[in-house]
Amino acid sequence: MKKKIVLLLAGILYCALLAAQDDFGSILSVEVTKKLTKGLNLSFEEEHRSYLNFSETSRFSHSLELSYKPFKYLKVGGAYNLMNYNRGEKGWEIRHRYYFYTTGYWEVGRFTVSLRERFQSTKRQGVKETAKRANPKFYLRSRLNVDYNIRKSKFAPFASVELYNTLNDPQNNRMDRVRLTAGTDYKLKKNHAVQVYYRYTNNLDEDEISIHHFGAGYTFKF
Repeated sequence: MKKKIVLLLAGILYCALLAAQDDFGSILSVEVTKKLTKGLNLSFEEEHRSYLNFSETSRFSHSLELSYKPFKYLKVGGAYNLMNYNRGEKGWEIRHRYYFYTTGYWEVGRFTVSLRERFQSTKRQGVKETAKRANPKFYLRSRLNVDYNIRKSKFAPFASVELYNTLNDPQNNRMDRVRLTAGTDYKLKKNHAVQVYYRYTNNLDEDEISIHHFGAGYTFKF
């Protein structure tokens, strides 16, 4: 029994040491969505992210997205994202990102399972493409999400896993990032809602550190 306790404590310590090697940050966002016609929506979002244990701004961005839901179980969309990215001692960098996605939904009892496939292109302004670095950089981001509808509750918990696969890496296309998210939406009023969540991004690239994010967002629909 003592041996098992020692092994358990050693395992907890090991996990804590691994987490200590990671970074911690926050994600704060505000989104406004306008219904243009049935199934067609236009959204604008402002987002701020921090890193280095919440001490520095890692980026802030502005996004404009158009989405269309022709059927209950299908959604398609596209967006443009303008990012101001903090590269530390190298200063701030402008990045232009656009993406297109398709999401399918399946209802299983009180659960809703969705699978989203997203093509993403990110162009770094003022950065040259080299034999080792693509610019713009293309990704296929695949996300599996599960929502749970709690009866007579304003809370709607969810969890997801997302895989990042490079599409035009000059050296070798691969999966270089895994993102795990868990949180809940909370409906304030008919058109107002907030979302809080925890997100862990495991960067498989040796040049990038993994990060724990604590996020909060507000959405307004009209």
